[in-house]
Amino acid sequence: MTTVPNIIATIFLIVLSSCSSSTRKPYFQFDQIEHYYLDIEENKIWDIEKKKNKTNKEKSQLELLVQSTPDKLSDSSVLKDIGKFDFVTKEIPTSKLGQINEIFSQRSHSEVLYLSCVAIYRDILVFKKDNKIIGTAKICFGCNQKVITGAVVNTDEFGQSGDYGKLYKLLHGRNL
Repeated sequence: MTTVPNIIATIFLIVLSSCSSSTRKPYFQFDQIEHYYLDIEENKIWDIEKKKNKTNKEKSQLELLVQSTPDKLSDSSVLKDIGKFDFVTKEIPTSKLGQINEIFSQRSHSEVLYLSCVAIYRDILVFKKDNKIIGTAKICFGCNQKVITGAVVNTDEFGQSGDYGKLYKLLHGRNL
């Protein structure tokens, strides 16, 4: 004979198992990632910022590096010219896409930390599906901030549980 406490316990276990922290919802459905990186010292950025008469190249670099608002990365003409702004471009090997997909997923974290500083987005990831841009991520590894556009789920907790360090190692081949 089934009792009410047994039924309640069974329902509780079903609900608990459906809320597993291993449930991941990817930000993007992608098959290719392009990584853009600019190796520039912070003091050089602020020197450029202080200049009254900036070159077009300097204006574009500053726009990409310090603006936290979504930019025109989805406009492929910006990506064609990004090399002119001294960004290094490389395609992420397909062998790393699965690991990056795990990082760019909505999931539960045991602890959520937020830091505050002036972000410098030296790393830009462009996510593509069938050669079309579907999303972007501007990353500041110095203060763990990001600007993610095009995601299909909430990205507020991106980078938690050590994900900034994991992503940095995947992109740069070394630890932070």
